[in-house]
Parts: sequence; C-alpha cells; structure tokens
Amino acid sequence: MEELGSRVDVVSAPDDVPFVPHVGGRLIRVVERFGGGVDGTERVGAEFVFDSGSVVAESWAGDLRLTSG
Repeated sequence: MEELGSRVDVVSAPDDVPFVPHVGGRLIRVVERFGGGVDGTERVGAEFVFDSGSVVAESWAGDLRLTSG
C-alpha cells in the first residue's frame, strides 16, 4: 500500500473495542449485510464470526459502528 501513500499503524486498543476479545482467534466466516440504495444492494455492514463470538460492523450516517454480536 506504500505506493498509494497509505500506511497501517498497529496500536493497542481499549478493552471495550468489540474485536479485542477475538484477537488471535479463528475467523469462521464473514456475512455481508445489504440494504438501502435504490435496489437494496448497497453494502451497509458485515458480521465477523469467530470461534469465540461475533462482531457486527455497520455504517450509520456515515460513521462506522462496531458492536458485539
């Protein structure tokens, strides 16, 4: 991604970030969620399912919301 002028910084996260309990765990599947748009096919979220639970990522008014599933 360097050629795009992008970089990824890895920093510690507070314990209340929904992905924290699953770090190092096995990702079982990702389920895309659709809705909105003219034909209902606009992607608006995804559910990340781990051995230890799940995390739902959704778009809400332009913001990213993460919740434990």
